Amino acid sequence: MILREVQRSKLNTALCFCVILLATGLLIVMMTVSASSVDATRVYMKNMGFNLLITPENADPAQYQALDFTNADMPEENVDKLANSTVLAQHFVGKYQQTIQINGKTVVLTGVRAEKTTIGRPKKPMPTAYEVPPNQAYIGSAAAKSLNAAAGGMLNILGRDFEVGKILKARGAIPEDIRVFIQLSEAQTLLDAEGKINAIDALACQCPIDTEEIAAALRASIDEVLPGVQVEPYTDILTARHKQRDMMKRFEMFAVAIMLAASATAIWGLTYLNVRNRRPELGVFVALGIPGPRIALLFVGKVLLFSVTGSVAGCASGYMLAPAFVVTKIILLPSLSDIISIAVAAPVVAVIFSIPPIVAGLLQDPADLLREATQ
Repeated sequence: MILREVQRSKLNTALCFCVILLATGLLIVMMTVSASSVDATRVYMKNMGFNLLITPENADPAQYQALDFTNADMPEENVDKLANSTVLAQHFVGKYQQTIQINGKTVVLTGVRAEKTTIGRPKKPMPTAYEVPPNQAYIGSAAAKSLNAAAGGMLNILGRDFEVGKILKARGAIPEDIRVFIQLSEAQTLLDAEGKINAIDALACQCPIDTEEIAAALRASIDEVLPGVQVEPYTDILTARHKQRDMMKRFEMFAVAIMLAASATAIWGLTYLNVRNRRPELGVFVALGIPGPRIALLFVGKVLLFSVTGSVAGCASGYMLAPAFVVTKIILLPSLSDIISIAVAAPVVAVIFSIPPIVAGLLQDPADLLREATQ
């Protein structure tokens, strides 16, 4: 009987099928575009470098800004404590830095240890986390120009010769472009600071999207592991990604609400028209003594049929067409579980919103239905 009902209302069924197909297909496309855009922003922000500076409790921020890093340090093991914790950050580089003179030129000697990441799956290293080989130095662009240094040459640092392993690209920032990077252990030896660091660079990237005071949340998270240390976020870099994630999430929720409202209205209206146009036949069914619930199942079965086929076709077409709408290099398609959830949810929503007009049609006075059936 359901197939007969479909045959008798082909146009109505086709329109309902198209509504479900478009709704599910557009949802798949929107999810793909949103996820890909957020991931592209994540990569871009990561390439910009660290967004969090952790310094000792007694460090003077004004002195740090003036490139005076003396009189404040903390244990090197603090890096491991952060990496083994659940703080709202993932990448950590401990460093010991000191402003010194090399050949009469001012540079910031910076000893760095290999990057540590939080426990879990391996993570791609930060592009600014330099893993300097022993007896080598990586020199910032401005410092290299001032010192007339070139890759492969030698540079004497505090009485010890180092090979210039690399001249770094210009960052356009001070002190980054006047840094001379060597291994942390070598810097500690030269500066008589065994086992000490005076800064930790970190990448904060795991704040929940509903966090409003992101800087306060980060400070509280890190303070649980390293009480008393100073946490200075690079606010512009830190908040840019967080705001973009929040914006995309809001857009996604708004778009889903609009599509749900439009689809529900269309399903309700088309079902109402179908029931109204079938009033004479409803009168005949009533005259034959067919129970109302059984008649309702006829219409519900039709809705279920076109919504199931429409959602499957919509998910498949959306999955295939979504890459054409993505402008980023990496395309993140919805997972299989997400697609299955959409394919299952669409028929359920369609049935729910089709029930009111079906019930309204069946609650009409049987005498009126029979009168229309005999006219």
